[in-house]
Amino acid sequence: MKIHLDRGFTLVELMIVVAIVGILAAISASAYQNYTINSANRSCLIEAKTYVNDALVLLNNAQSPAAARVGACSAYNNAGPALTLTGSFTATPRAPGTGAVTCNLADGGNCTHN
Repeated sequence: MKIHLDRGFTLVELMIVVAIVGILAAISASAYQNYTINSANRSCLIEAKTYVNDALVLLNNAQSPAAARVGACSAYNNAGPALTLTGSFTATPRAPGTGAVTCNLADGGNCTHN
């Protein structure tokens, strides 16, 4: 009597596992990309909100705010010593962020991402 022992995996089983791993990798890469974009946008929003809060304190004490320091935001438009209590400014998130953050001092320093 001959005993036949199967050892290892068949080619079809290995191909199925590789296909499943490939699908999972594609899904996770897309989710990670969205996560990094949202993270960059939120970081810029937080940085701009911090700047607008500091600017409001200085302007209410009859002082001029300093120019905004770039960090999570790559650029600021209309922010700095010319900013007034009724003014607004925009900030651009660093890559991979998208859109712009707009802060309005007239309504208490509300900042939104567009």
